[in-house]
Amino acid sequence: MDLGLFLQTIVNSFQGIAMYSLATFGIVLIFRTSATTNFAQGAIATFGCYVATQFGVINGMNLWVSLVLGMLTAFALGVIIDNFIIRRGKDVNAAGKQMITMGLLLVFTNIIPVIFSMITITTPATKNFATGSFNFTLLGQDIYWPYQSMICVLLAVVLLGAVFAALKFTKWGLGVRATASNETVAKMMGVNTKVITALSWAIAGALATVAACSMQTVLNPAMMGKAQTYGFLACVLGGLSSFIAPIIGAIIIPVVINFAAIYTSAWAELIMFCIVLLLILIRPNGLFGKKFIKKV
Repeated sequence: MDLGLFLQTIVNSFQGIAMYSLATFGIVLIFRTSATTNFAQGAIATFGCYVATQFGVINGMNLWVSLVLGMLTAFALGVIIDNFIIRRGKDVNAAGKQMITMGLLLVFTNIIPVIFSMITITTPATKNFATGSFNFTLLGQDIYWPYQSMICVLLAVVLLGAVFAALKFTKWGLGVRATASNETVAKMMGVNTKVITALSWAIAGALATVAACSMQTVLNPAMMGKAQTYGFLACVLGGLSSFIAPIIGAIIIPVVINFAAIYTSAWAELIMFCIVLLLILIRPNGLFGKKFIKKV
């Protein structure tokens, strides 16, 4: 493999990294604060993407405003789901909570075509942000970076940077870290865990909506299925003991797929799964996960 192809493949992976990082962070945020594996996150994001596309493509509204409206819709759905469904099933075991989110997945998948019946075959609104590419030279090699990919990466960096800054420097972030460590103790220390979990669901939905809108595909109710699967895989690969480790997993996955696709596009995803499986067998708790030792 020559240097130019190597560098271009890395650049081509940036948009996938941005999309999967946004989806993955939402998964780990909900898991750490609500002890729930949210199978419905992709469907919530798809709903938000449909809202953005309805306003931006069908109604001709400004695309940035449409994206914000889609994010706010998913944000509101997250708050509603946590308050009226997840919280009422807080005493249900982990498998029961997973079944609840799977039920929500079915509800959203079937209700989206009914609500957005005017949207048949179109692409997410943000796919129309920009055309063309930024051409530059790196290490003597000519590289191109599509403007659409640049916008997606910029959005991911800004959004994830803001969330990580909030986790570190705000009371909400302190509450999230306390709840993730031990919800019971967090309550005893005066943390309003209801607000923490509601905001976690809301933020996860909003971030995943941006991921959905960045997909280069036609709209359909199941469009986020693969992204959510890769998000779960990234969580397992990186490890769920921290918020940053799954993001590293989300970086590895699209890079491996794109390099494998150079040699065989038909088997690229299978090669990625085999490599990730091998890494998980070597590091069962994830590449950066920690083994939890329960004291009795």
